[in-house]
Amino acid sequence: MSNRIEKQDGGKVVPLHPKRKKSMNILYALLAVLVVGVSVYQIFRINYSPVETEIALETTVDNAVTVEGFVVRDESYIRADAAGTLVPLVTDGHRVASGDAVAVVFGSEEAARNYTELQQVEEDIAYFESLQNKIGASTADVDVLEEQIYGAAQSYVLAMRSGNMDEYESYEDAICEAITSRQLSTGTVIDPTEKLTALRARLSELQSASGGYTTVTADNPGYYISHVDGYENVIAYDDVLTSTGPELAAVLSAEAAPQSELQNCMGKLVDAFNWYLICVLDTQTAASVVSGDTLTAEFPLTSAESVRATVVSVLPAEDGQTVLVLQSNLMNQQYASLRKEQVRLVFDEITGFRVDNRAIREVDGVQGVYVVSGNLVEFKKVEIAYSDSEYSVCVTPTDDNGNPQSGYVELYDEIIIEGTDLYDGKILG
Repeated sequence: MSNRIEKQDGGKVVPLHPKRKKSMNILYALLAVLVVGVSVYQIFRINYSPVETEIALETTVDNAVTVEGFVVRDESYIRADAAGTLVPLVTDGHRVASGDAVAVVFGSEEAARNYTELQQVEEDIAYFESLQNKIGASTADVDVLEEQIYGAAQSYVLAMRSGNMDEYESYEDAICEAITSRQLSTGTVIDPTEKLTALRARLSELQSASGGYTTVTADNPGYYISHVDGYENVIAYDDVLTSTGPELAAVLSAEAAPQSELQNCMGKLVDAFNWYLICVLDTQTAASVVSGDTLTAEFPLTSAESVRATVVSVLPAEDGQTVLVLQSNLMNQQYASLRKEQVRLVFDEITGFRVDNRAIREVDGVQGVYVVSGNLVEFKKVEIAYSDSEYSVCVTPTDDNGNPQSGYVELYDEIIIEGTDLYDGKILG
């Protein structure tokens, strides 16, 4: 039967039950909202975690301390009856023989600059003369020349990363030489005649303007250092291993000799191969260090590379302090400039699991963390080997047979950092 009726006067068809259709629309809307709500809830329930967690990953940290250090070398002044501007002929930290010329002294800075430029011009002339002799030479094996370029560039980059300034210039020259050789071998036209003419003219000017100078020679063999700082005689080299802890600690606060006593010093020579590093640190930090240990000494405020140095003396000082004397035999331009430095002493490296300090709790007198195991909370023990203000590094102890003990945090455990009402066996909803 039809749900419509006809109005006799106008012939218009109207619904029999208009309110029922409106109610059905409302019902459909409510059902749609319910379906969306249930879906959103399920998504939220799947992704929601009542706790904040992080994964236990392996990390390595240095067990280190930063202290002040003082370097002692077997140094002797090179004295000369001369005054003026010193121009070193030898790079600091290089070993010289007795009688070798190590520096020249000029009466004025201008004369010293002219001499330095003259040396550079002579080197440039030698380079371009060598280049001129290569013109016309060729090789079919360009790959060899390219390998030389890459090798020289790699050596230069490594020298820059290590701070080895002694080798910068030689690697720069090697790169230029290799690139030029490749250009010549592939037909590039290079004519150094004009450059040589200009350099030879400049050389004549510098030679005519050059004045007299005093040559400084080494009194005995040793490592040459062009500068003096006044700390050379704060403590005798031979007294380092026989001094008491308080005597060595006093070295770090000693004052340098006045410049009036250093006016005729034209550098110094280091005789012995070994040099000492004196450091003062609190006794608790130094408790595990004994003579014969090898530590890494880093100099973060300098370009010097870290050194592996041997502990040769551990002495008690005042006010709960301990003096460590370390010994090394490495020498270059950077080590030659060390004196009173900030030193980072690395005792050893610790490898373990990184754990946020917020996660560490004490349950029944045992330190540990709660981890998520499926949908359960599980308590696992930790053994802290290193800790700072933010996180700890935890290791797994072993039994008498060297096997890891059970019940401790393991790699990839999901550690609970934040959560309420946690206990072993709790079900996470």
